[in-house]
Amino acid sequence: MVATALVAGQARADAIAGAAYAGTAADGATVRFAIAADGTSVTSYRISDVPGSTCTFNAEGDASVWEGAPIVDGAFDYALEDAIAFHGTFPGAQTAAGTFRFFNHATAATPACDSGTVSWSATTTATPAAAGGGGAQGGGSQTSGSGGGPAPAPPRFATRVTLGRLSRTRLGGHVGSGVRACRGGRVVTLWRGQQRIATTRTRADGSFRFARSARVRGRRVRASTPLRTVKGALCTAGSSRFVKG
Repeated sequence: MVATALVAGQARADAIAGAAYAGTAADGATVRFAIAADGTSVTSYRISDVPGSTCTFNAEGDASVWEGAPIVDGAFDYALEDAIAFHGTFPGAQTAAGTFRFFNHATAATPACDSGTVSWSATTTATPAAAGGGGAQGGGSQTSGSGGGPAPAPPRFATRVTLGRLSRTRLGGHVGSGVRACRGGRVVTLWRGQQRIATTRTRADGSFRFARSARVRGRRVRASTPLRTVKGALCTAGSSRFVKG
């Protein structure tokens, strides 16, 4: 489903162990990801502000809860059903490139949303290790499939977001889910219309706080959190109702 960024026969470099890559996509989205200390996998990622057909996508996989994406022969692929497809290669010593696609099915309340397949490129300031270090990328320990047919669909856990006025100076709310990994450490953004006002992270219990600044007092605001990938599962995106700040 995801088009590769390199043609057959084009040389690939190795990912730089322990490096952080950052860049942009063709649609203006930002792409960030980190490489494991041994160079064998992508350990975390964040793709932000992706324009979709009827929505805007934000997605992240945190190192503490995401299973990661193995790097095999200088490339990585991560997919979660048809919701997320993230592919990358390392065409240069300090560069990476690839494609991503996000898709949400229609619900009773919202239409389907599709980003289409989007190309991206990124760079790192980390320095490649000296040659002769053993080559973490080329080993055959990673397998791409067992030949037993399509893998079972990973579970999706619904995310519920609430927002309200806590005091004269604070707004607050809660990210709720039946799974602990979908509550704690979630990125939450406070919006006034299409304007991003502030961003924070939830506590372990899913609670979050924002200052009730002059920018939101008396205005209609809402809080949202992007979809999040955890080990073998997906925490859906969520948004609160609009409230008076």
